[in-house]
Amino acid sequence: MQSDGRSAEPLKGLLISDGRPGNYHLAEGLVAAIERLRPVEVTRLEISQRRWTPTRFLAFLSNRGVRPEVVLRLGYGLTPDAVSGADFVASGGGDTLGANVAFSRLFDAPNYFYGSGKHYDVNNFDLVFTSHAKVATHSRHVRTMKPSPIDPDSMIQPALSQSQPPALIGVLIGGNTSSITFSESDLARLVGFMRDMHATTGTTFYVSNSRRTPQKLSDALVRLAEESDSAIHQYIDVRSSGNGTLRALYAASSAILCTADSSSMVSESVWLRRPTIAITPSVFSLDASELEYRGFLESNGWLHTMRIADLAPNAVLAKLRSIRPLVENGLDLLADVFRQRQPGLLTPTRVADGSRVKA
Repeated sequence: MQSDGRSAEPLKGLLISDGRPGNYHLAEGLVAAIERLRPVEVTRLEISQRRWTPTRFLAFLSNRGVRPEVVLRLGYGLTPDAVSGADFVASGGGDTLGANVAFSRLFDAPNYFYGSGKHYDVNNFDLVFTSHAKVATHSRHVRTMKPSPIDPDSMIQPALSQSQPPALIGVLIGGNTSSITFSESDLARLVGFMRDMHATTGTTFYVSNSRRTPQKLSDALVRLAEESDSAIHQYIDVRSSGNGTLRALYAASSAILCTADSSSMVSESVWLRRPTIAITPSVFSLDASELEYRGFLESNGWLHTMRIADLAPNAVLAKLRSIRPLVENGLDLLADVFRQRQPGLLTPTRVADGSRVKA
């Protein structure tokens, strides 16, 4: 998609991050969509909310219009000069909400948030994006798939043959949550499936774990990767490599298996037009809002769900071949939202002396 204002002066964007990839990638996706309309120079601010300032109390202060300087000091130990200025503010994750609203007010700049915006008056934001239909009840809410900053068009799509098994499948592994538990039998079955699939079809796996992955599974994957004629093509072990981009994994994989505990990983796989199966352990449940979102993805034919206990080469191949990947570019769809709902982003915001002109 051609941007409407690529020759305009770059916008100054403030991206507030809580250091959690599942949250800041959502904000990066919003910024990437804006960049399809205007050039953007991004300032990234890493924050950590102080434990002695509860989220509800910061929300109370923001909703009451308490001066942003006070919110920044109490909530984050920040002073107003932590950032020099911004034409818009974007963030994701509940811990960033107070800072998002405060800097938006300081700079008289529009602000965008991905998430529920829990406890905060939606009128504190210009747009609140959410994946959950239950949340999207206000004119400032926008219901979307969870975004990724990666442009799907930048990824060469390895063809998924209807007659031949895929050469390489990506495997994204999360971990336990309050309602999801990976048992030892789940872990053994997942490793066993990869061995079986490789022995039966020749398929290999590009695997990444996460900080929440059980140590026993991470260790088992290390051993599997070291085997002769291993089922693992490459293993990204975040314990040694740290959090980073999965671009190489997605680019090389013609399909994705993703543990169902991570809504963000599932969404990014669908976003990048990869046939995706969400795999579930024996102990697995989601809240009603997230179940509705997964149902939305499945009803569009972009996603299937399977139990780890049921993983078998033929069953997995049949599921993958029945998936119809997303056709549209998600960044284009988000950019259209900004174009229609925030037309001021398409017009210059600063004059010769550097001062900001409010759209």
